[in-house]
Amino acid sequence: MGEYKKVDDSAEWLTRFRSVHPSAAARDHDPKFGRVFVRGAGARLWDVADNDYIDLTCGYSAANFGQSFPPLVEAAQRQLQILTHLTGEPHVGRIALAERLLDAFDWPRQTSQVMFNTTGARAIETAWKAVTAFRPGRIVTIGPAFHGRSLATLPLGQTQPLAPLGGSLDEHILCGASPEYPYCAACPLQLHYPDCDLQCVSQVLTTISDRAHEISAVLVEPAIGARGIIVPPAEWFQRLRRVTQQHGILLIADEIQTGLGRFGHLSLAKGQGWQPDLLVLGKSLGGGLVPISAVLGRSDVLECLVIGTESETFAASPLATAVASEVIEQLTCGPWIEHGANVGEKLRAFTRQLLQQHGLAASSMVEGQGACCVIEFGSQAAPRARHFAEACVGQHLLPQLTGPQLTRVALMPPLTINEEELSTTCTRLQLAFADCVDFEAELP
Repeated sequence: MGEYKKVDDSAEWLTRFRSVHPSAAARDHDPKFGRVFVRGAGARLWDVADNDYIDLTCGYSAANFGQSFPPLVEAAQRQLQILTHLTGEPHVGRIALAERLLDAFDWPRQTSQVMFNTTGARAIETAWKAVTAFRPGRIVTIGPAFHGRSLATLPLGQTQPLAPLGGSLDEHILCGASPEYPYCAACPLQLHYPDCDLQCVSQVLTTISDRAHEISAVLVEPAIGARGIIVPPAEWFQRLRRVTQQHGILLIADEIQTGLGRFGHLSLAKGQGWQPDLLVLGKSLGGGLVPISAVLGRSDVLECLVIGTESETFAASPLATAVASEVIEQLTCGPWIEHGANVGEKLRAFTRQLLQQHGLAASSMVEGQGACCVIEFGSQAAPRARHFAEACVGQHLLPQLTGPQLTRVALMPPLTINEEELSTTCTRLQLAFADCVDFEAELP
């Protein structure tokens, strides 16, 4: 082992955790699970034994500014002394945040609106209600996407064939299989972009065209988030946008994880060169402090929501909107998107060097953009990916083991990570690779 060794001082607290929570609350499948944390600052977390960890998951991009980012904490403190909660009533913070979001994302105020919710799943449900009220029909999703864990949104992410799902939502959903979302690192046709001409998506585009009369909208992530951090060619979305516009089908961009700077743009969809009809934000909109989500988009679509049906107790509370406004201020006026992209570029370059040093460059690759670095270990290398993720945790790094086959390890630091934290990250990554000297023996 290298500099850091695994410690078990969290064991007593973990026992207490299991005694008061059902098994479903535990994340035993996750190599990170088992540490019990007490505090955090910037990119660092400390456990009950005062061991420090570098957070390379950021709550799946909910905490893109890291822990206790001073401008967000100060915004929350100011608001806590003025007005903390209202349910549905207008307040200046809510109105100002909606205006700020429309302006920041270049949606014209004259023809665009904002609907607030608390969670990403609720925002997806709101967008779903709006598009089906505007254009009755089914919603198409393309796996291996993830759009939430509520009873309504969970089926939207099932990786089933492009056919109706079973259950009560059967008549409302068409769900695409994972090969239909371009996953170039594991192409099912064994082709290479751009020579492939995106043959992998031809069937889903044909199906959308052929069944346009029964389709209300297509819901898509500009990059697969929870299930792989997979960024397909921008051309795929541009083609999808043309097909949906041709048939009058609405297009929803789920940017709950991909938006707000993580992938190098305020809106990844805009960075890819396409405009959705509705844009869904969440997670880091609340800065890791408060739950808040939003649906931005066409007024004529959002006005189709039934009056009196969308009230939510904690949606757009004064506290949440104050923090979210500061998040947008920091992203639009601060250096953080560019800084995060520079950090991501450095991490990708460094991990490529490590792959080369350890003889893995031929079987593995480094992907990602913005503040994302993803190591793809190969279609048959799930044991290798897990081994590396566990080695990272052993070196006090907290990465994300991910991918449709769990062959990917994602490193997603805060946009605010400083040079010292980045240097420590690289040192620990090097030690984690050194701990995996038996990589080659792990393949079938």
